[in-house]
Amino acid sequence: MSLRGNTYFFAKERYIFEGKGPEEIDITETEDFLLCFDFTAERFGPRLPLPFHSYYAETVTLSCVKEDQLSVLCQRQPSEPSEILEIWVSTNIQPNAVSWSIFLKVDMRPLTGFQFNDMAGSFFIDQENKVAVVFDLDPSQICRYQTAYIIGQEYGGYFNSVNIGEVPNLWIPGSVGYADTTSCIPPVCSSYVPSLVQIG
Repeated sequence: MSLRGNTYFFAKERYIFEGKGPEEIDITETEDFLLCFDFTAERFGPRLPLPFHSYYAETVTLSCVKEDQLSVLCQRQPSEPSEILEIWVSTNIQPNAVSWSIFLKVDMRPLTGFQFNDMAGSFFIDQENKVAVVFDLDPSQICRYQTAYIIGQEYGGYFNSVNIGEVPNLWIPGSVGYADTTSCIPPVCSSYVPSLVQIG
């Protein structure tokens, strides 16, 4: 995600399995963090802390809030005792420092009953109305649809969804893999708001 001319990446500590299968490795303590590429210094900055610890296959994605804040979404796995969706917003962010405040925290079990795509997807937030819009695929249909999920904290968890259209299947016959959801890419949104300042 680009912000103030720098690019921020969600990253995890790399583990080398050394002949063991991923299911045999305990990665619950794998550190996750943000990494910023500072284009002025032309180098990566130090690891920046996230306000949560995510686990394998949980959904984590970044978004911008206008021109000067970063937001991060984390949704816990459906197998967790509480399938919580959290969205945090940076109160201060620089290539070498970041601080966070919670924006939204909702238990998703009574609202959707499924986890948002952990490999893709995107979102943006409306700070004034305290809602988030998450773009993903509707898993309840045989034919997949791009869907915008509108989520708020009001009334214990406000929820609505809007069908955007059918998802093109990108699977190529004869290629490795299956013609399933892995061949359907969720829509990607951008919360970038262009500046009205004219460049002279």
